[in-house]
Amino acid sequence: MVESIIMDSLEKRSHVQRAKAVIFDFDGTLAVLNIDFSLMRERVFEVMRAFGVKEDSIKERYLLEIIDEVYPILWGKNPSDAKEFYEKAHQILHEIEMNAAREGKLIPGGEETLKTLRRKGMKVGIITRNCEKAVRQVFPEIDDYCDAFISRDFVEKVKPHPDHLNSMLNVLKVAGKDSVMIGDHLIDIQAGKIAGMITVGVLTGRITRNEFEEAGADYILKDVSEIDRLLMEDI
Repeated sequence: MVESIIMDSLEKRSHVQRAKAVIFDFDGTLAVLNIDFSLMRERVFEVMRAFGVKEDSIKERYLLEIIDEVYPILWGKNPSDAKEFYEKAHQILHEIEMNAAREGKLIPGGEETLKTLRRKGMKVGIITRNCEKAVRQVFPEIDDYCDAFISRDFVEKVKPHPDHLNSMLNVLKVAGKDSVMIGDHLIDIQAGKIAGMITVGVLTGRITRNEFEEAGADYILKDVSEIDRLLMEDI
């Protein structure tokens, strides 16, 4: 049993040190954005109810996915209602995200970490369920610090759906097995695992160490500044 645990640990460490790319989440990982998700959810639900869709009929858990679930329900009844709902719901998301972005700030050490990784030849990507405009409000120079940035505006399905991470892997021209996914939410761990990546949870969001452990994160770090040490440590 002990030998098996040691071998698994060594295999993971070997895997992470062979990595050619590191993909970062943004909100809570590289930046602090105090988005009022409760307000966002309630306002979208108000619009949803106005179009005759009740909460108890929805199966999805996260708001973007809820909007995508409601859209075809309305489309089957009235396509113009579906389009109006979708536009109003995303307008609410955009408004609240932009309000948060105006007060948002980068987490200390993040920019230096991105520069260090690229200086050492590592490919760096940033993905987010947030809108592009809000991210650029907080991090105007983002293109100077990464090889690719993919917000929700550029994919049909966001993480944890595999399309989001696979889009990034395709742009960076790396395989999942040669990459690391780092984020502050269980969605990041889930998405990374689906893509076959080493997964790293950071404790700069609302997820606890125990929750990351239960989700199967390969590593748990205090913040993104520790990723360089993890990648470069001797086995």
